[in-house]
Amino acid sequence: MFGQKVFGSQRPTVSIDYCDVHTSLFPEEYEKLPRLVDYDLVLLDYSAFDLAGTVYESQQEIFEKQMLEALSKGTCFCILHYEEDVPAHDQYNREDGYMDKKAIEFCMKRQIGFRWLKMFDIRPYKIERPIMSGLINRNEFKVYIERWGATKNAFKAYGETHFEDVIFSLSGGLALGFAISGKRRKGKLLYLPCQRDFDRPQATVDCLTTLIKSTITYLTRSSIELPPWAETPLFTKEKDLHTETSTLQSRIEELQTSLQPYEIAKVLAFKSEYDFEEAVPQFFTGHLGISTTRDEAFKEDFWILNQKSEKIVIAETKTYVGGLKRGGIYSLYNHRQDRDLDTAFPALLVVNAHLKAGSWKEKTRPIDGEDCKCAAKENILVMRTEDLLFFWNSIVEKRHNKNDLLAMILKQKGWAEVSADGNITLHH
Repeated sequence: MFGQKVFGSQRPTVSIDYCDVHTSLFPEEYEKLPRLVDYDLVLLDYSAFDLAGTVYESQQEIFEKQMLEALSKGTCFCILHYEEDVPAHDQYNREDGYMDKKAIEFCMKRQIGFRWLKMFDIRPYKIERPIMSGLINRNEFKVYIERWGATKNAFKAYGETHFEDVIFSLSGGLALGFAISGKRRKGKLLYLPCQRDFDRPQATVDCLTTLIKSTITYLTRSSIELPPWAETPLFTKEKDLHTETSTLQSRIEELQTSLQPYEIAKVLAFKSEYDFEEAVPQFFTGHLGISTTRDEAFKEDFWILNQKSEKIVIAETKTYVGGLKRGGIYSLYNHRQDRDLDTAFPALLVVNAHLKAGSWKEKTRPIDGEDCKCAAKENILVMRTEDLLFFWNSIVEKRHNKNDLLAMILKQKGWAEVSADGNITLHH
């Protein structure tokens, strides 16, 4: 691991059973640095030789020459980036990927990572906010990228160049992590995002340990990959294991398919405002099999219909960061009055509360007793999103049917609390 820009001011102790890990301070220990060809893997920063504005040009040139030798013998260099400066755009310089020539010279002087990009016709980009997620194309780096794979830089090949392997990417051909090697070189250059936290030494050790292990696994698999035909079992025990694995995979796919309706249903509990207003009537129709129609005057309102498409219930949706507010009850009461409906006309208030909850226990907190009394007094039935979800589940498990739900909405008032097992408790 070359330089404090990789591991911070404190020299870390990275222990991996199958590796001999060395750290080299720069510039303090530069004179003791062995030839790079002696290493299998070298970690360095994208701007390793630019320290607080001082550029060590001669050392950078010598290091680059040694990199050429080491790459030809099979050494891998992992270049870490996070918020590197990039050349400005020049709409006329097509030859250099539309990068400004003066800016190219500036970056060539200060960034060893850019020097190699220029050689391979790859242009770096920089945005203001760090990119936290993307498509992980190599599972070897999955854990590392999920924990430390953030960057303000992205890269795109221009001309006839192609990335040898895209490890972590965005849409539009932009790579966040990738591998390149070139002709007649056994080694690789890996460019990987790395959000380092030098204020927490153990976090740095964990980051570098995971990165080294991931890289070694990746290099091992990349160097020796079976041709597709060789995946056919060769050994008797292998054949048995292969058959068992296929059976388990099929079963897992069946279970995942069975889980999808529940996952889709639970999304309703996290929608707010306009999304929730649209989703609730759709849930009644698609999941509960009860016909609805949206209101034109008040978008948060909808109607429940009978088999003759007659409006039999006026319903309203409300979402809250905290618990139910009594104003939601009065809003539905007023909307019913505005339509000259009798106060006995069935009314349903669907509430999605506690949107900032950190668990289902917090999300399913009960409705305040005084609010239940208020709803009952105004002849309004209140149901939380979770109550609807639990009732839907009881229909799936054949403990209830949609007519039971309709009957409850038409006749009851207050709060209809539905438990996970489908039991209903009415609070007046």
